Amino acid sequence: MLTRIITGLVGIAAAIGIITKGGLVFAAAVFLLAAIGWYEYHKMAASKDYHVYPLTSGLGSVLIVGMAALGYYVEMEQVFTLAFMVMLTALFFIFNAIEGLWRHCNRGDDKWLANTALSAWAMLYCGLLFAHVILLRSFDGGPHIDLGFRVFEYGEICLWVVLLGTWASDTFAYFFGRAFGKTPFCSVSPKKSFEGAVSGFVGCFIVVMALGILYLGLPLWQAVFLGAAVAVFAPLGDLIESIIKRSFEIKDSGNIFPGHGGVLDRFDSLLFTAPVVYYVLMIISIFSFYQF
Repeated sequence: MLTRIITGLVGIAAAIGIITKGGLVFAAAVFLLAAIGWYEYHKMAASKDYHVYPLTSGLGSVLIVGMAALGYYVEMEQVFTLAFMVMLTALFFIFNAIEGLWRHCNRGDDKWLANTALSAWAMLYCGLLFAHVILLRSFDGGPHIDLGFRVFEYGEICLWVVLLGTWASDTFAYFFGRAFGKTPFCSVSPKKSFEGAVSGFVGCFIVVMALGILYLGLPLWQAVFLGAAVAVFAPLGDLIESIIKRSFEIKDSGNIFPGHGGVLDRFDSLLFTAPVVYYVLMIISIFSFYQF
């Protein structure tokens, strides 16, 4: 427990410094996390004798994150950003299939279809989703916000809203689940209870909605929309990662964070909430722009 607490405190301090700094420092940190996350996924698959292709899946993942890190999205319309990244991903699907077919023909790969599917998923999970963490931190959908002790960029506040909402989801679900949980919620995570899941949803919803109104300046209905999105997708991200680990019969994706597991263990919820919030805020911005 002490190791877990120390790691958590160090992680929070590092997160505050990196998020506050922003720019290439933040992008480089996310790039490193994405690369480590892909490697963790690769190792999990290898434990069950599957092969996640590094040439296409690994390269594709870091290239997608690298595109976001280098700021190539700035000149694009926001909707085109998604279309471009989807097209880029589709291109690597093709190369991924070619690499897998070559391995099958020349090395007797009898799991070509499974390996190709796992490689494509790794690229989406560790590439596209991590890239959206950078996109959210750089989101320019509103003015800078002065909180008295310093001026925050709008995207920085957006990211903190997501992080605090995600943490609220985990915290409420954990403590209320331990205190009142009696009904199993999901066989994938037998320790999770229905009571904890409901508490996590409510706690996350209230936190994100309040922060959206107070610090993002959102009207009530938009804050409700944002709060519901984070409250739904935070536990979904956790469940998806649990399914992945259960499929590979792995307890933790890695051990880079003592007492907390690997990168995918720590950022599973954020990988789902960051993209969702980015596009929710984009829709809100477009709606507000065309509203008469």
